[in-house]
Amino acid sequence: MLLFGIGLLTYPTLAGALLPPGVFMAVTLVEGQFLTPLIVGRGVLNVNPLAVFLGIAFWAWLWGPLGAFLATPILIIAHVMLDHLYPKRTAELPA
Repeated sequence: MLLFGIGLLTYPTLAGALLPPGVFMAVTLVEGQFLTPLIVGRGVLNVNPLAVFLGIAFWAWLWGPLGAFLATPILIIAHVMLDHLYPKRTAELPA
């Protein structure tokens, strides 16, 4: 609404006033639906869906709705910590 109000003050037509909110919505849509899942999904979110479900069930039982809301971030943090503490060893070929 703020962008629409500024657009009304800046542009003389209604189409011009709809331009700033339209551009903002388009950029937000592309970022939220395509860029962020593409970037985050490749590196961090290699978590088993069953682990996510069990984590949500456990934390919801322990802490209620707040636990269900925080279950996936807690699981991702634990996954990243375990990957850093116990890195996967790669086979090294003799040189």
